[in-house]
Amino acid sequence: MPVNRDKVDRWKEDTLRSVDYYNAWFMRFAPEAYRTQRVKATEQVESALRRTAGLMDVAASVLKEDPAVSPESPRGP
Repeated sequence: MPVNRDKVDRWKEDTLRSVDYYNAWFMRFAPEAYRTQRVKATEQVESALRRTAGLMDVAASVLKEDPAVSPESPRGP
């Protein structure tokens, strides 16, 4: 259902309201989401560094035991 498709005069107002709505959402939720993801990423990097002795021992056995050590592999929840 196209809303305002035939009401070109409303496009600018709709666009401005949409941008304002997104900006309000972003300022409310993004900082928290960013912090949460940053903590998770930091923990993953620290774990990988410990498991590989500071990337000096990236053995196949380590990768088999913990595939998340490799940045190419997705990490589970």
